[in-house]
Amino acid sequence: MGTITVLLGILLVVATAMCGVAIWALTEGVKTARSMRILADNLDEHAMPLIEKADVTVDALNIELLRIDQIVTSAEEITDRVQSTSRTVQEVANAPAEIVTDIADRVRRAWKRRQAEHASGGADNRPAPDVEQDLGDVAEDADNTERLEEASEKE
Repeated sequence: MGTITVLLGILLVVATAMCGVAIWALTEGVKTARSMRILADNLDEHAMPLIEKADVTVDALNIELLRIDQIVTSAEEITDRVQSTSRTVQEVANAPAEIVTDIADRVRRAWKRRQAEHASGGADNRPAPDVEQDLGDVAEDADNTERLEEASEKE
């Protein structure tokens, strides 16, 4: 037996081993592919209903968020209306006091001018033009006060 025969024997044994390893690898690959297919089928069977439930839950959550947004918007509108109404009520409530204060100031000025006029010796029993203007303004303010009270009663 020569070296070539020994080498050929060794080569035959190595080739046979390599074929065995290749067959084993191919068998394991097929088993892995089958296992992956079964896993994908199970995942499809169990995960799809969960995904559909999650989709329905997200849709319901979006609807509730829209409802909450409408509630918040309504609350903002109500707050604006209450604020506007409060401002109007405050203006209406303060208007008579402001008018009375203004009338009192004008009467006081007219009275002081009249007294100053009498004190200076110009008692011609005729009010000064400024006094006439102030007294005319007082009469006009009284009319405005009556109109404001009538408007408040109508509301």
